[in-house]
Amino acid sequence: MRTEMDGFLARIRENPEDDGPRLIYADWLDEQNDPRGGFIRTQIAIARLPELDRRRAELERLEANLLSRFDAVWGEPFRGLATGPVFRRGFVEEVKVTARQFLAHGPALFAAGPVRHLHLLDLGGHLGQVFASQLLGKLTALTVFAQHLGEPLARSLGDCPALVGLRALHLGRNRLGDAGVDVLAGSPHLGALDDLDVGENELGEAAARTLAQNPRWPRLRRLELGGNAIGPAGAEAIATTEFLPVLERLGLAGNRIGGHRLAALERPTALLRVSSLDLSDNGLTAEGLAAVLGDEPTSGVRELDLAYNEIGTPGAERLARSPAIAGLRFLRLTGNNIDDPGLEAIARSPHFSRLKVLELGNNPIGDDGFRALLTSRTLRQLRRVVYPGIGISNRMQLALEQRFNPKASASSST
Repeated sequence: MRTEMDGFLARIRENPEDDGPRLIYADWLDEQNDPRGGFIRTQIAIARLPELDRRRAELERLEANLLSRFDAVWGEPFRGLATGPVFRRGFVEEVKVTARQFLAHGPALFAAGPVRHLHLLDLGGHLGQVFASQLLGKLTALTVFAQHLGEPLARSLGDCPALVGLRALHLGRNRLGDAGVDVLAGSPHLGALDDLDVGENELGEAAARTLAQNPRWPRLRRLELGGNAIGPAGAEAIATTEFLPVLERLGLAGNRIGGHRLAALERPTALLRVSSLDLSDNGLTAEGLAAVLGDEPTSGVRELDLAYNEIGTPGAERLARSPAIAGLRFLRLTGNNIDDPGLEAIARSPHFSRLKVLELGNNPIGDDGFRALLTSRTLRQLRRVVYPGIGISNRMQLALEQRFNPKASASSST
Protein backbone atom coordinates (compact mmCIF):
# COMPACT_ATOMS: atom_id res chain seq x y z
CA MET A 1 0.00 0.00 0.00
CA ARG A 2 1.32 3.42 -0.97
CA THR A 3 1.83 5.58 2.12
CA GLU A 4 1.91 9.34 2.54
CA MET A 5 5.69 9.16 2.88
CA ASP A 6 5.91 7.22 -0.40
CA GLY A 7 4.09 10.06 -2.11
CA PHE A 8 6.57 12.63 -0.80
CA LEU A 9 9.53 10.52 -1.92
CA ALA A 10 8.02 9.93 -5.37
CA ARG A 11 7.70 13.69 -5.94
CA ILE A 12 11.31 14.19 -4.82
CA ARG A 13 12.54 11.51 -7.24
CA GLU A 14 10.51 13.04 -10.07
CA ASN A 15 11.84 16.57 -9.36
CA PRO A 16 15.39 15.98 -8.08
CA GLU A 17 16.62 19.54 -8.71
CA ASP A 18 13.71 21.27 -6.98
CA ASP A 19 14.14 22.08 -3.27
CA GLY A 20 10.39 22.61 -2.88
CA PRO A 21 9.31 18.95 -2.51
CA ARG A 22 12.21 18.33 -0.14
CA LEU A 23 11.24 21.22 2.12
CA ILE A 24 7.59 20.14 2.12
CA TYR A 25 8.72 16.67 3.18
CA ALA A 26 10.93 18.25 5.87
CA ASP A 27 7.89 20.05 7.31
CA TRP A 28 5.97 16.77 7.39
CA LEU A 29 8.88 15.05 9.14
CA ASP A 30 8.92 17.82 11.76
CA GLU A 31 5.29 17.01 12.51
CA GLN A 32 6.37 13.40 13.12
CA ASN A 33 9.21 14.59 15.40
CA ASP A 34 11.68 13.08 12.96
CA PRO A 35 15.15 14.74 13.07
CA ARG A 36 15.59 14.18 9.36
CA GLY A 37 13.46 17.24 8.68
CA GLY A 38 16.12 19.46 10.25
CA PHE A 39 18.82 17.57 8.40
CA ILE A 40 17.16 18.23 5.03
CA ARG A 41 16.92 21.95 5.75
CA THR A 42 20.52 22.06 7.00
CA GLN A 43 21.93 20.47 3.85
CA ILE A 44 19.81 22.67 1.60
CA ALA A 45 21.10 25.74 3.44
CA ILE A 46 24.70 24.56 3.00
CA ALA A 47 24.14 23.96 -0.72
CA ARG A 48 22.94 27.54 -1.14
CA LEU A 49 25.89 29.20 0.63
CA PRO A 50 29.11 30.38 -1.07
CA GLU A 51 32.14 28.21 -0.29
CA LEU A 52 33.83 30.75 2.00
CA ASP A 53 30.70 32.00 3.77
CA ARG A 54 31.22 32.26 7.53
CA ARG A 55 27.90 30.52 8.21
CA ARG A 56 29.06 27.26 6.62
CA ALA A 57 31.17 26.09 9.58
CA GLU A 58 28.28 25.98 12.06
CA LEU A 59 25.91 24.37 9.56
CA GLU A 60 28.52 21.76 8.65
CA ARG A 61 29.03 20.90 12.33
CA LEU A 62 25.28 20.37 12.69
CA GLU A 63 25.27 18.28 9.52
CA ALA A 64 28.15 16.10 10.75
CA ASN A 65 26.46 15.58 14.13
CA LEU A 66 23.20 14.41 12.56
CA LEU A 67 24.98 12.13 10.09
CA SER A 68 27.04 10.52 12.84
CA ARG A 69 23.82 9.59 14.60
CA PHE A 70 21.48 8.68 11.77
CA ASP A 71 23.33 7.99 8.53
CA ALA A 72 22.97 4.21 8.87
CA VAL A 73 19.19 4.53 9.38
CA TRP A 74 18.69 7.01 6.54
CA GLY A 75 20.90 4.96 4.22
CA GLU A 76 19.16 1.66 4.99
CA PRO A 77 17.15 1.54 1.70
CA PHE A 78 20.48 1.20 -0.16
CA ARG A 79 21.77 -1.76 1.83
CA GLY A 80 22.77 -4.52 -0.59
CA LEU A 81 22.24 -2.24 -3.60
CA ALA A 82 25.21 0.09 -3.33
CA THR A 83 27.94 1.38 -1.00
CA GLY A 84 29.35 4.74 0.03
CA PRO A 85 26.07 6.71 0.05
CA VAL A 86 26.55 10.49 -0.05
CA PHE A 87 23.73 12.73 1.19
CA ARG A 88 22.99 15.98 -0.62
CA ARG A 89 20.11 18.28 0.23
CA GLY A 90 18.85 15.63 2.67
CA PHE A 91 18.88 12.53 0.45
CA VAL A 92 21.29 9.99 -0.96
CA GLU A 93 22.24 11.30 -4.38
CA GLU A 94 25.62 9.61 -4.91
CA VAL A 95 26.60 5.95 -4.50
CA LYS A 96 29.20 3.40 -5.53
CA VAL A 97 27.93 0.35 -7.40
CA THR A 98 29.60 -2.55 -9.17
CA ALA A 99 28.62 -3.37 -12.72
CA ARG A 100 27.03 -6.61 -11.50
CA GLN A 101 24.97 -4.79 -8.85
CA PHE A 102 23.83 -2.22 -11.37
CA LEU A 103 22.75 -4.84 -13.91
CA ALA A 104 20.97 -6.93 -11.25
CA HIS A 105 19.34 -4.22 -9.12
CA GLY A 106 19.29 -1.03 -11.19
CA PRO A 107 15.54 -0.28 -10.90
CA ALA A 108 15.57 -0.88 -7.12
CA LEU A 109 18.60 1.37 -6.75
CA PHE A 110 16.88 4.33 -8.37
CA ALA A 111 13.64 3.63 -6.48
CA ALA A 112 15.51 3.88 -3.15
CA GLY A 113 16.21 7.60 -3.59
CA PRO A 114 16.93 10.43 -6.03
CA VAL A 115 20.27 8.98 -7.14
CA ARG A 116 22.00 11.24 -9.64
CA HIS A 117 25.70 10.34 -9.41
CA LEU A 118 27.05 6.81 -9.84
CA HIS A 119 30.59 5.61 -9.25
CA LEU A 120 30.72 2.52 -11.47
CA LEU A 121 33.11 -0.16 -10.19
CA ASP A 122 34.48 -3.35 -11.73
CA LEU A 123 33.19 -2.59 -15.20
CA GLY A 124 35.60 -5.02 -16.79
CA GLY A 125 33.75 -7.11 -19.36
CA HIS A 126 30.40 -5.42 -18.68
CA LEU A 127 30.94 -2.24 -20.68
CA GLY A 128 28.41 -3.10 -23.39
CA GLN A 129 25.66 -4.20 -21.00
CA VAL A 130 26.02 -1.28 -18.60
CA PHE A 131 26.06 1.42 -21.27
CA ALA A 132 23.07 -0.12 -23.02
CA SER A 133 20.92 0.60 -19.94
CA GLN A 134 18.32 3.36 -20.20
CA LEU A 135 18.61 3.83 -16.41
CA LEU A 136 21.74 5.89 -17.04
CA GLY A 137 19.41 8.59 -18.31
CA LYS A 138 18.55 9.37 -14.67
CA LEU A 139 22.10 10.52 -13.98
CA THR A 140 23.60 13.98 -14.02
CA ALA A 141 27.06 12.72 -12.95
CA LEU A 142 29.10 9.59 -13.61
CA THR A 143 32.48 8.50 -12.25
CA VAL A 144 34.63 5.67 -13.56
CA PHE A 145 37.95 5.88 -11.71
CA ALA A 146 41.21 3.97 -12.00
CA GLN A 147 39.93 1.04 -14.06
CA HIS A 148 42.46 1.45 -16.88
CA LEU A 149 39.87 0.67 -19.53
CA GLY A 150 41.36 2.91 -22.18
CA GLU A 151 39.76 3.79 -25.49
CA PRO A 152 36.99 1.08 -25.21
CA LEU A 153 35.60 3.01 -22.21
CA ALA A 154 35.60 6.24 -24.22
CA ARG A 155 33.75 4.53 -27.07
CA SER A 156 31.14 3.00 -24.75
CA LEU A 157 30.49 6.42 -23.21
CA GLY A 158 30.46 8.24 -26.51
CA ASP A 159 27.99 5.79 -28.06
CA CYS A 160 25.51 5.87 -25.13
CA PRO A 161 22.43 7.97 -26.00
CA ALA A 162 21.10 7.68 -22.43
CA LEU A 163 23.87 10.05 -21.30
CA VAL A 164 22.47 12.98 -23.24
CA GLY A 165 21.62 14.81 -19.99
CA LEU A 166 24.92 14.04 -18.22
CA ARG A 167 26.56 17.15 -16.77
CA ALA A 168 29.59 15.74 -14.93
CA LEU A 169 31.91 13.02 -16.22
CA HIS A 170 34.90 11.96 -14.10
CA LEU A 171 37.27 9.50 -15.75
CA GLY A 172 40.52 9.82 -13.82
CA ARG A 173 43.25 7.22 -14.32
CA ASN A 174 41.79 5.17 -17.15
CA ARG A 175 44.57 5.31 -19.76
CA LEU A 176 42.32 7.06 -22.24
CA GLY A 177 45.22 8.56 -24.15
CA ASP A 178 44.85 11.21 -26.82
CA ALA A 179 42.72 8.83 -28.93
CA GLY A 180 40.21 8.38 -26.12
CA VAL A 181 39.79 12.14 -25.76
CA ASP A 182 39.18 12.34 -29.53
CA VAL A 183 36.34 9.84 -29.14
CA LEU A 184 34.73 11.69 -26.22
CA ALA A 185 35.00 15.04 -27.97
CA GLY A 186 33.29 13.64 -31.05
CA SER A 187 30.32 12.13 -29.24
CA PRO A 188 26.90 13.55 -30.16
CA HIS A 189 25.52 12.48 -26.75
CA LEU A 190 27.73 14.39 -24.31
CA GLY A 191 26.88 17.96 -25.25
CA ALA A 192 25.40 18.83 -21.83
CA LEU A 193 28.69 18.38 -19.97
CA ASP A 194 29.74 21.20 -17.67
CA ASP A 195 32.30 19.23 -15.62
CA LEU A 196 34.94 16.94 -17.16
CA ASP A 197 37.76 15.19 -15.30
CA VAL A 198 40.30 13.35 -17.44
CA GLY A 199 43.20 13.57 -15.01
CA GLU A 200 46.02 11.00 -15.06
CA ASN A 201 45.09 9.62 -18.46
CA GLU A 202 48.42 9.77 -20.31
CA LEU A 203 47.33 12.83 -22.29
CA GLY A 204 49.67 15.05 -24.25
CA GLU A 205 49.52 18.32 -26.11
CA ALA A 206 47.38 16.74 -28.85
CA ALA A 207 44.59 15.94 -26.38
CA ALA A 208 44.70 19.51 -25.05
CA ARG A 209 44.31 20.86 -28.58
CA THR A 210 41.40 18.47 -29.20
CA LEU A 211 39.66 19.81 -26.09
CA ALA A 212 40.44 23.39 -27.08
CA GLN A 213 39.04 22.97 -30.61
CA ASN A 214 35.91 21.02 -29.65
CA PRO A 215 32.69 22.98 -30.37
CA ARG A 216 30.45 20.39 -28.65
CA TRP A 217 31.09 21.50 -25.06
CA PRO A 218 30.16 25.19 -24.86
CA ARG A 219 28.75 24.67 -21.33
CA LEU A 220 31.95 23.27 -19.83
CA ARG A 221 32.70 25.12 -16.58
CA ARG A 222 35.19 22.72 -14.95
CA LEU A 223 38.04 20.92 -16.69
CA GLU A 224 40.48 18.76 -14.72
CA LEU A 225 43.66 17.63 -16.51
CA GLY A 226 45.98 17.00 -13.57
CA GLY A 227 48.70 14.41 -13.86
CA ASN A 228 49.04 14.45 -17.64
CA ALA A 229 51.71 15.99 -19.86
CA ILE A 230 49.97 18.63 -21.97
CA GLY A 231 52.87 21.07 -21.58
CA PRO A 232 52.81 24.88 -21.84
CA ALA A 233 51.49 24.96 -25.42
CA GLY A 234 48.61 22.66 -24.52
CA ALA A 235 47.78 24.84 -21.51
CA GLU A 236 47.82 27.96 -23.65
CA ALA A 237 45.57 26.32 -26.28
CA ILE A 238 42.90 25.61 -23.66
CA ALA A 239 43.27 29.01 -22.00
CA THR A 240 42.85 30.95 -25.24
CA THR A 241 40.17 28.92 -27.02
CA GLU A 242 36.84 30.49 -27.95
CA PHE A 243 35.10 27.11 -27.71
CA LEU A 244 35.13 27.08 -23.88
CA PRO A 245 33.45 30.45 -23.22
CA VAL A 246 32.21 29.76 -19.68
CA LEU A 247 35.19 27.81 -18.29
CA GLU A 248 35.60 28.64 -14.59
CA ARG A 249 37.87 25.93 -13.19
CA LEU A 250 41.02 24.67 -14.93
CA GLY A 251 43.08 21.97 -13.19
CA LEU A 252 46.58 21.67 -14.64
CA ALA A 253 48.54 20.17 -11.75
CA GLY A 254 51.57 18.11 -12.75
CA ASN A 255 51.46 18.83 -16.51
CA ARG A 256 55.05 19.91 -17.21
CA ILE A 257 54.00 23.49 -17.86
CA GLY A 258 56.94 25.26 -16.21
CA GLY A 259 60.27 26.07 -17.80
CA HIS A 260 61.57 28.37 -20.51
CA ARG A 261 58.89 27.37 -23.06
CA LEU A 262 56.17 28.98 -20.93
CA ALA A 263 57.80 32.40 -21.06
CA ALA A 264 58.04 32.08 -24.87
CA LEU A 265 54.31 31.60 -25.42
CA GLU A 266 52.24 34.39 -26.96
CA ARG A 267 49.47 34.53 -24.33
CA PRO A 268 50.38 32.69 -21.10
CA THR A 269 48.46 35.37 -19.18
CA ALA A 270 45.22 33.93 -20.60
CA LEU A 271 45.49 31.18 -17.99
CA LEU A 272 44.22 33.73 -15.46
CA ARG A 273 40.91 34.19 -17.26
CA VAL A 274 39.38 31.33 -15.23
CA SER A 275 38.24 31.96 -11.67
CA SER A 276 39.96 28.83 -10.29
CA LEU A 277 43.38 27.77 -11.60
CA ASP A 278 45.57 24.90 -10.39
CA LEU A 279 49.20 25.15 -11.55
CA SER A 280 50.69 23.07 -8.74
CA ASP A 281 53.64 20.72 -9.28
CA ASN A 282 54.64 22.11 -12.68
CA GLY A 283 58.26 23.12 -12.11
CA LEU A 284 57.12 26.73 -12.32
CA THR A 285 59.91 29.24 -11.62
CA ALA A 286 59.69 32.93 -10.80
CA GLU A 287 60.33 33.66 -14.48
CA GLY A 288 57.50 31.37 -15.59
CA LEU A 289 55.18 32.86 -12.99
CA ALA A 290 55.96 36.34 -14.27
CA ALA A 291 54.94 35.22 -17.77
CA VAL A 292 51.60 33.94 -16.42
CA LEU A 293 50.90 37.09 -14.42
CA GLY A 294 51.86 39.66 -17.04
CA ASP A 295 51.44 43.34 -16.27
CA GLU A 296 47.72 43.88 -16.87
CA PRO A 297 45.34 44.54 -13.97
CA THR A 298 42.43 42.63 -15.52
CA SER A 299 42.11 39.04 -14.36
CA GLY A 300 39.26 36.73 -13.43
CA VAL A 301 41.24 34.46 -11.12
CA ARG A 302 39.86 34.09 -7.59
CA GLU A 303 41.55 30.82 -6.54
CA LEU A 304 45.18 30.10 -7.45
CA ASP A 305 47.12 26.95 -6.52
CA LEU A 306 50.89 27.25 -7.00
CA ALA A 307 51.93 24.53 -4.55
CA TYR A 308 55.11 22.52 -5.03
CA ASN A 309 56.68 24.68 -7.68
CA GLU A 310 60.02 26.52 -7.59
CA ILE A 311 58.99 30.16 -7.45
CA GLY A 312 60.91 30.91 -4.22
CA THR A 313 60.99 34.33 -2.66
CA PRO A 314 61.49 36.06 -6.06
CA GLY A 315 58.21 34.52 -7.20
CA ALA A 316 56.42 35.60 -4.02
CA GLU A 317 57.71 39.13 -4.53
CA ARG A 318 56.56 39.03 -8.15
CA LEU A 319 53.11 37.95 -6.99
CA ALA A 320 53.02 40.80 -4.49
CA ARG A 321 53.68 43.34 -7.26
CA SER A 322 51.11 41.94 -9.69
CA PRO A 323 47.80 43.76 -10.24
CA ALA A 324 46.54 40.59 -11.99
CA ILE A 325 45.79 38.93 -8.62
CA ALA A 326 43.82 41.83 -7.15
CA GLY A 327 40.65 39.72 -6.97
CA LEU A 328 42.29 36.68 -5.38
CA ARG A 329 40.44 35.01 -2.47
CA PHE A 330 42.42 31.75 -2.15
CA LEU A 331 46.19 31.31 -2.64
CA ARG A 332 48.14 28.09 -2.06
CA LEU A 333 51.93 28.46 -1.95
CA THR A 334 52.82 25.23 -0.14
CA GLY A 335 56.32 23.88 -0.80
CA ASN A 336 57.82 26.76 -2.79
CA ASN A 337 60.96 27.58 -0.77
CA ILE A 338 59.57 31.00 0.20
CA ASP A 339 61.31 32.61 3.19
CA ASP A 340 60.63 35.64 5.41
CA PRO A 341 61.20 38.38 2.79
CA GLY A 342 58.77 36.65 0.43
CA LEU A 343 55.97 36.58 3.01
CA GLU A 344 56.79 40.13 4.08
CA ALA A 345 56.28 41.25 0.47
CA ILE A 346 52.88 39.54 0.38
CA ALA A 347 51.92 41.11 3.71
CA ARG A 348 52.70 44.59 2.36
CA SER A 349 51.06 44.13 -1.04
CA PRO A 350 47.98 46.27 -1.80
CA HIS A 351 46.83 43.62 -4.29
CA PHE A 352 45.89 41.00 -1.65
CA SER A 353 43.21 43.06 0.06
CA ARG A 354 40.50 40.49 -0.80
CA LEU A 355 42.49 37.38 0.13
CA LYS A 356 40.69 35.09 2.59
CA VAL A 357 42.76 31.87 2.61
CA LEU A 358 46.55 31.63 2.42
CA GLU A 359 48.35 28.26 2.56
CA LEU A 360 52.09 28.43 3.31
CA GLY A 361 53.00 24.96 4.59
CA ASN A 362 56.43 23.45 3.91
CA ASN A 363 58.18 26.80 3.41
CA PRO A 364 61.22 28.06 5.42
CA ILE A 365 59.32 30.98 6.92
CA GLY A 366 60.10 32.05 10.47
CA ASP A 367 58.62 34.34 13.09
CA ASP A 368 59.63 37.52 11.27
CA GLY A 369 57.63 36.59 8.17
CA PHE A 370 54.52 35.66 10.12
CA ARG A 371 54.85 38.75 12.32
CA ALA A 372 54.52 40.80 9.14
CA LEU A 373 51.39 38.82 8.31
CA LEU A 374 49.87 39.48 11.73
CA THR A 375 50.53 43.22 11.52
CA SER A 376 49.57 43.64 7.86
CA ARG A 377 47.33 46.61 7.12
CA THR A 378 46.23 45.26 3.74
CA LEU A 379 45.24 41.64 4.47
CA ARG A 380 42.18 42.64 6.46
CA GLN A 381 39.92 39.93 4.99
CA LEU A 382 42.35 37.08 5.62
CA ARG A 383 40.50 34.42 7.66
CA ARG A 384 42.58 31.25 7.39
CA VAL A 385 46.33 30.66 7.27
CA VAL A 386 48.08 27.30 6.93
CA TYR A 387 51.63 27.63 8.26
CA PRO A 388 54.67 25.28 8.48
CA GLY A 389 54.75 22.83 11.35
CA ILE A 390 58.37 23.66 12.12
CA GLY A 391 60.55 26.76 12.04
CA ILE A 392 58.31 29.09 14.06
CA SER A 393 58.00 29.50 17.81
CA ASN A 394 55.18 28.16 19.93
CA ARG A 395 54.25 31.74 20.77
CA MET A 396 53.89 32.58 17.08
CA GLN A 397 51.86 29.42 16.40
CA LEU A 398 49.47 30.40 19.18
CA ALA A 399 49.16 33.95 17.82
CA LEU A 400 48.38 32.60 14.34
CA GLU A 401 45.78 30.18 15.70
CA GLN A 402 44.07 32.88 17.73
CA ARG A 403 43.99 35.29 14.81
CA PHE A 404 43.18 32.99 11.91
CA ASN A 405 41.71 29.82 13.46
CA PRO A 406 40.19 30.91 16.76
CA LYS A 407 37.56 28.15 17.07
CA ALA A 408 40.11 25.37 16.59
CA SER A 409 42.42 27.10 19.06
CA ALA A 410 39.68 27.36 21.68
CA SER A 411 38.67 23.70 21.31
CA SER A 412 42.28 22.47 21.56
CA SER A 413 42.82 24.36 24.82
CA THR A 414 39.82 22.81 26.58
